Amino acid sequence: MEDDPAVRATAVDLLVELGYHVLKAHDAQSALAVIDSGVPIDVLFTDVVMPGPIRSPELARRAKAMQPRIEVLFTSGYTENAIVHGGRLDPGVALLSKPYRRDDLARKLRHVLAGREHVEQAQVALNNMPAVQILPGTPVRVLVVEDNADALAATLEILDYLGYPAEGAATAEAAMDLMAAQRFDVLLADVELAGTSGVDLAMRAREQYGVRVVFASGYPARETPIADAPWLQKPFTIDDVSSLLIRLSALPR
Repeated sequence: MEDDPAVRATAVDLLVELGYHVLKAHDAQSALAVIDSGVPIDVLFTDVVMPGPIRSPELARRAKAMQPRIEVLFTSGYTENAIVHGGRLDPGVALLSKPYRRDDLARKLRHVLAGREHVEQAQVALNNMPAVQILPGTPVRVLVVEDNADALAATLEILDYLGYPAEGAATAEAAMDLMAAQRFDVLLADVELAGTSGVDLAMRAREQYGVRVVFASGYPARETPIADAPWLQKPFTIDDVSSLLIRLSALPR
């Protein structure tokens, strides 16, 4: 959804080059008409500033109500108070800053879609598991940092099922506040967080609180300054989380 015809055409060309099927809209009303038509849509990619009475957060809310599986990716050439408060993105909001390159768009879309795939696989797995907890030998306390609200909830649900005490945070700042208030053994952090990156957060947490670090991402594993941090590839399964945390539980504290 983009009201500038030239910008819209460029975005469509980039998305087609990346292999996506694209539908176009020039304002919120036409975008909602497309979404309400019943055509399955995976991602609503919309400029934050739009003509007409419907603001971007309202467009996203209505789109989610019509198609609950839809993900929303905002784009803007400058900071928008509609989705940024106190210098931070609202939890669960994905933003691609303009001007962006083809690779930037590709990475951001993979990140958004990987979060959704993780949520859906986790929900299916939990629905199919027996109604008993698989308690590890030595439970550790886990802090999950994930800016996708649905992915955060799904991960916490997995940890609760497995019997691990866990808390969740949507931002690096909230995570540091939680670690200052209570003890955690493991920091499970998404690599791509709004604002401070998951890697920067992990380095601060390791230095100040000595926590073990696990990185989670939909991107392929890469080297980080924390060489011994395992990489949990999204979408991950209950067994992936269980086996990893059981190994970490066996390590000396």
